[in-house]
Amino acid sequence: MTASDDPYLLFEGFEPVAWNPSGVSGEGESVIHSLRRDHGVRGSYRLHNPNDEINEGRNNLDKVIIEYRIQGISYPLYTVEDLLSARYAFDSTAWGNIEGDIAERIARRVTKYWLKHTSPHGKTGGIFDKRFNPAERDDFIIANTQQYILKIRKYPNLVILKKTGKGKFGYENIKELDGLFDYRYFLKRTILVLESKLEKLTIDADDLVGNLFEPLATLFPDARFCYVIFTDRNSIYQKRGFERRRQIKQFPLKVYRRLKSAGIATLFFAFGEQRDDFEHMRDHLVTQYRVINKMGVTLRGRTVITDNELMIFDGGETPHIKLVKDPRTALWREVKLTHKSRGK
Repeated sequence: MTASDDPYLLFEGFEPVAWNPSGVSGEGESVIHSLRRDHGVRGSYRLHNPNDEINEGRNNLDKVIIEYRIQGISYPLYTVEDLLSARYAFDSTAWGNIEGDIAERIARRVTKYWLKHTSPHGKTGGIFDKRFNPAERDDFIIANTQQYILKIRKYPNLVILKKTGKGKFGYENIKELDGLFDYRYFLKRTILVLESKLEKLTIDADDLVGNLFEPLATLFPDARFCYVIFTDRNSIYQKRGFERRRQIKQFPLKVYRRLKSAGIATLFFAFGEQRDDFEHMRDHLVTQYRVINKMGVTLRGRTVITDNELMIFDGGETPHIKLVKDPRTALWREVKLTHKSRGK
């Protein structure tokens, strides 16, 4: 079997590989494990406010607050509707939740792009049947057996429920999923489970096998499985030794070995963003939330002052507020922000 008909061989190049720096073959203490490839997707983010040019012609809920760009393609990472429907507060008590949500969104976007460009013969999608209605997707049951249920909790996050006789309707939540991708490669099916970790990489591999992949194998008996972990580089790679060889740390290696013993592939992907990038995006979301809800706001953007103009930016392309001095009265007045028509 070759990579032409087996998606596992397609993903194998992204898994850890064992090698001996001394050149001597065989397993031993001198053998280390490195990653040969990362996802290779280079994205960038841009912060916006509702007045920015990107939002011309969009309705209020669809206005983009954070834009993510990959190879010149623009994706809305966060919209006004996302702000208003979030399950957490936009203040300092929920900073970790906000950053975690941003990380999940970036991880999903990068993974989707990576899968679409990994091979011209692969395709994503197909996990939803004819019953699926995008307008009523929350609480939609994707698959079920007598013992397990896989359902959308709040799109795109999913949850696995197990029949225990306890909890609501006799089912208990045993695992939450940051994302799930159904990948078809020729006649083979691989389901990739996504998890993003901004903080320290803390994963119970035995729990993953028992409460995640064993239920999924029951729900999707025709599929093989791959676990995709998005985290920061420091959680994956050794800082000393063979750093240029992408030598991975002992904990991710332990997770990889345990899942491999259960027939599950594991991919370790790193965020291209630094920690202060996530903090910057978090602060911008908090600012925009407070502006939209007409709350007091502290702006951390730049300020431009001339003899006749004063502009305060909040991270977007256009100012949050622009004041112009009246030459006759010397009083400052706020002006409405408009964009020039395209092509002029």
